[in-house]
Amino acid sequence: MATLNAGTVLTPEERLARRRLILRDAASLLTLFLITVVIFLLTLLLYRSFQNHRQVLGLRWKGRGEAALRAGNSIQAIDALRSALAYLPDDRQTEIDLAMALAQAGKTVEATAYFNTLLESAPGDGTINLELARLAAKRGNERLAVQRYHAALDGTWEGNGYDRRREVRLELARYLLSRKEYTSARTQLLIAASNAPEDPSIKDEIAGLLEQAQDPTDALGLYRTVAARRDAPLAAFEGAGRSAFNLGLYRVVNAYLTRALGHPGATALPPPETAGDQYMLKTASHILLLFPALDLAPRSRAERILYIRKVARLRLSACAASNSSAAPKVAPIVGRWDQLPADLTLSQLEQQPDLENSILQLAWDTETATAQICGQPGGDDALLLRIAQNPEAVEQE
Repeated sequence: MATLNAGTVLTPEERLARRRLILRDAASLLTLFLITVVIFLLTLLLYRSFQNHRQVLGLRWKGRGEAALRAGNSIQAIDALRSALAYLPDDRQTEIDLAMALAQAGKTVEATAYFNTLLESAPGDGTINLELARLAAKRGNERLAVQRYHAALDGTWEGNGYDRRREVRLELARYLLSRKEYTSARTQLLIAASNAPEDPSIKDEIAGLLEQAQDPTDALGLYRTVAARRDAPLAAFEGAGRSAFNLGLYRVVNAYLTRALGHPGATALPPPETAGDQYMLKTASHILLLFPALDLAPRSRAERILYIRKVARLRLSACAASNSSAAPKVAPIVGRWDQLPADLTLSQLEQQPDLENSILQLAWDTETATAQICGQPGGDDALLLRIAQNPEAVEQE
């Protein structure tokens, strides 16, 4: 075969053959390219279909797990959420839900480990820190529980973080109350009260917790704020009366419990609660009738003081005679009574305000001492003992 040189001129037949060869090769390449594109598109379509199917299955299992978790079916929730994570391996909320389900099922160690793993990637997550606080509380680790509660308060929250932080603070306060950490609980409650919205139910809730924290003064302040509203709830009047009763503010008790028992909702109260309100109101009313207030007419005040003197001295005599060991213990009080005039008229007492005060102070001391020596009294002695605990508060408003 002869070799064609660069300057060789091809015949028409040769040029046609060469053109056909080029076209055939181009068609082959184009066909291969089109086949490759079709295979790629089919693969992509199948992959996306597979991914969509996984997503649908994952969301379906996730929904089942969340529903079971809300219903309290923790074991069912764990199975469903684990299945969901097989299809949604990077879904953080599903991971959190699974950890919550483990905690709900009592698998404290496993749940703690799971939450700690989640915390590594989001140390400021409020929800995770809250759940870890609850788990630490269940284990009795107070130091760690309080630490995690504070981390939750400082953490980030989805949605209304303001309300969530208040709920966490109140939960922390309840936990501290359960541990009898009254001072720490009171601190959290006062912070919550200062930031609370103008919602009567929230303020009443905080006031009730303040009562449990042995802080009736701040509780009374919150209750009175709510009770001043036009549409004040019954709980505010009851709470104000109850707090005032614990503080010995019997005029305040009388004002609020009178309104509470006259409230339209009072008829729906449980009988024990109504009985408690009635007892406090009756006690406060009797104390106000017994107490020698400074704004009374001189003769009326003197009459009450002489009656109190009589009641206290009878209580002292009965206590001294109750057993052989009581007499020596009450002897100092007896000696103080002996130093006062044995017989007094109303006119004499009206003209000697210092003597009035001496008799009252000695009566308060008598009731306090005899209660310690001879036990709690009844009748008017019980009322005088209540007054003796804080005489200056009786008529405060």
